[in-house]
Amino acid sequence: MKDPKISPCLRIFIGTTLLVLMNIASSYAAPLEEINLSTETDRVIAIIKLSSPVANIRYSPTRKGSTLNILMDKLPSGPAVDEWQDNEILKSPPSALIPSFTVKTNLKNIQPKLIIDFSREAEYTVQTGRDGRSILIGIKIDKPIPVSDGNFPFLPDSIPLVQSATEEDKKAYLLSQDGRNALASQNNFAAVDAYNKLLLLPPNNYTQEAQEWVGVARERAGQPDKAKLEYDLYIKLYPSGKETERVKHRLAILEAQRFKLPPSLTAETKGATDQPTQNMVYGSISMNYYHGASKVDTTDTTTQFTTAPTQSTFSAIDQSSLITSVDLTQRFISNRYDNRVVFRDTAYSNYLPGQTSRNRVSSAYFEFKDKVQDYSVRAGRQSGIGAGVLGRFDGANAGWGITPSFRINAVAGQLSDYILGERPVFYGFSADMGPVTVYTINQSVEGIVDRKAVGTELRYFDSGKSAFGMLDYDTSYSTLNIAMLQGTITNTPERTYNLLLDHRRAPYISTRNALMGSATVYLADLLQLLTEDELRNLAASRTGASNVAQVGISQQMSQSWQIGGDIRYSNYEGLPASGTIDPATQQPTLAGLIPETSGFSDWAISSQLIGNNLYSSRDTTVFNLTLSSGQLYKGQLFYIYNRSNLSNLWSFDASLQYYKFNYDAGTVMTRVMPMIRTAYQIKQSISLNMDAGIEMSHTESAAQTSDGQRQFYSLGFRWDF
Repeated sequence: MKDPKISPCLRIFIGTTLLVLMNIASSYAAPLEEINLSTETDRVIAIIKLSSPVANIRYSPTRKGSTLNILMDKLPSGPAVDEWQDNEILKSPPSALIPSFTVKTNLKNIQPKLIIDFSREAEYTVQTGRDGRSILIGIKIDKPIPVSDGNFPFLPDSIPLVQSATEEDKKAYLLSQDGRNALASQNNFAAVDAYNKLLLLPPNNYTQEAQEWVGVARERAGQPDKAKLEYDLYIKLYPSGKETERVKHRLAILEAQRFKLPPSLTAETKGATDQPTQNMVYGSISMNYYHGASKVDTTDTTTQFTTAPTQSTFSAIDQSSLITSVDLTQRFISNRYDNRVVFRDTAYSNYLPGQTSRNRVSSAYFEFKDKVQDYSVRAGRQSGIGAGVLGRFDGANAGWGITPSFRINAVAGQLSDYILGERPVFYGFSADMGPVTVYTINQSVEGIVDRKAVGTELRYFDSGKSAFGMLDYDTSYSTLNIAMLQGTITNTPERTYNLLLDHRRAPYISTRNALMGSATVYLADLLQLLTEDELRNLAASRTGASNVAQVGISQQMSQSWQIGGDIRYSNYEGLPASGTIDPATQQPTLAGLIPETSGFSDWAISSQLIGNNLYSSRDTTVFNLTLSSGQLYKGQLFYIYNRSNLSNLWSFDASLQYYKFNYDAGTVMTRVMPMIRTAYQIKQSISLNMDAGIEMSHTESAAQTSDGQRQFYSLGFRWDF
């Protein structure tokens, strides 16, 4: 087999990408990272990777449709504020097995939401990914993968698992399904490993099947000598039967052709040596202009020298910008290799006086993956991968699968989410052992230990049940950084329960936290005044903690209606006063002075009613009511959201938000915001979009009242290729 070559244009692209990357100091935390497809026996798994961990997944319609809506909660990740961007779009990679689809973000100000628009109706299942920061959509294949060409089966016809099956048969059945799925996705070496594990078990109902198909897997993987040994052993163990005749026929072909496959069997026995390399380029370019204007009328009731209140008006254009986004992927695929180049960039052109424009790269990396030897390397700017890496970084990540259930990884780089001061550098190691990952990470900044931690990630997936847990313990500060557990139970196809328990430092504990509130962005300046121990104590005193507990339920009421509810409790720990005052000047030193802050807690009860296909084949309506109560405020939030596809070319979104908050300080704030958005598909790959809205607010306190109004709109286009 010829290894995939890198074309001259790709070399130029890589070089340009790296030059841009080296000259950009900041990064953009886009919520959508990438979409990957994985083929199984009767479905394709679409893996939507996100930049932040998510929990409390709720989706509708629950089984099939042309538009899929996924509501979720976004958990904090990394040192920077990952703002969820509305209307970010990614398109699915090309596939001949399932309908194409786009993924769009929405409702960032209420509850993060993904809208998946399929090119035609699809059947699917939805669950959170094993890493806690991805969504898995299992899409039923339009045309089933053939299981036979009339001469030989392409896939084994496994014996069903009976209710009275022994424990050995249950283990063997699961391994046989792993082998079958691996064969269906042409991952022949994974199939060999699964069948070998099955053959190590005591004799069971699936042993004979495994002995045949481990030979088929080796034959398809381009290992005819090893396949011949497996077939010989099969004939000795099982000298008669229709399966034996089939194995003898396979063996005769291998011997007669001296390991050269005849054309009639090419489709059935195609292996690692004869599948041509596929070269795909896909992505998108979009441009959107945003405009906003605000007006605020304020009445001051505290005037002491006149009997009439003082009124003032402020108005200004607060937004005038053009945002250009480029998303480009070039991918090389063969039966052995899966390599890709990814580049995502967003340019902000700000037209307001005195404001600056900027350009931010969210992803720029090259990934090499060898599926036979099971190792991979990714180098460049990339999102946090878990395993102790808390944020986007510039660097390299490599892994090697020693066995399908045991993998070792190494990572090193420089965090890119920092804009001011020096960026922390780190290195780490991890091991994936089935559902368990353990890791260690070392991070420094300006030559000082910034973070040193050990941790684990735990995953559990079973029919109708899933869970993801994470522990991160900082050994240099001797404190628990993150402890999180989220789980989902679906006891019937119509009812789902969600649980989230989350404790974390906010932001995560690091020596750089000493810079919060200080008059410098460099630790070296603070070390002129403080010892390193005092610096670390200052960092610890400026690091808070949050605790969240949430339970939820979703119930399908009918084919068109779904109801859901959540109860959420949040607690935020207070912080002591930190910093010092210069005795001579009685002014804060370079370290700054932050007063003591009190902790607080709050409750929120939320209910949702979701309707699908109420008046067409592609409409969704969401009603949401949330009641909040805490030590600092009480409030209500209500919103209505509707999405309709007026035709195959037109889509229309409308929403109405209303919220009212009463603060303990005596301030009452009310806001109403209607908004519309429409998109028109000019051609299959080009679309126009527009949105407009108005935000009306009223704030009242003992000292003053104010009425605000903000009008905004955007115009743009998108080209998918």
